[in-house]
Amino acid sequence: METIKGLVIKGLRERYGYTQDKLASFLDIKREMISFYENNEREVPLEVLEKLSDLFGVELDVFFSETAEEAMAEVVFAFRKDAVNESDMEKLSEFGKIVKNYIKINRLYNGI
Repeated sequence: METIKGLVIKGLRERYGYTQDKLASFLDIKREMISFYENNEREVPLEVLEKLSDLFGVELDVFFSETAEEAMAEVVFAFRKDAVNESDMEKLSEFGKIVKNYIKINRLYNGI
């Protein structure tokens, strides 16, 4: 399963056009940690996965997918965000939280 997490992180990061440096800065960690996560050399803390989930606008469970195909389906729907600075990333992350909460409420309302 750790292999899937690294694949998803890298796939989303590349799809959004973020460098490892930019993502590390947003997460307030060293760039090397992003490389370790993507190459499955370190376990990704839940706190980091939650921040990535918000930033990329995906459900947390995508990082725990059972197959690469299932996980990468989320990457297909990601969109590139050019010329994004760290302040923009914070705003995108906050917006991602709102969207995810709306989807959860909508599912509850519709009994899904």
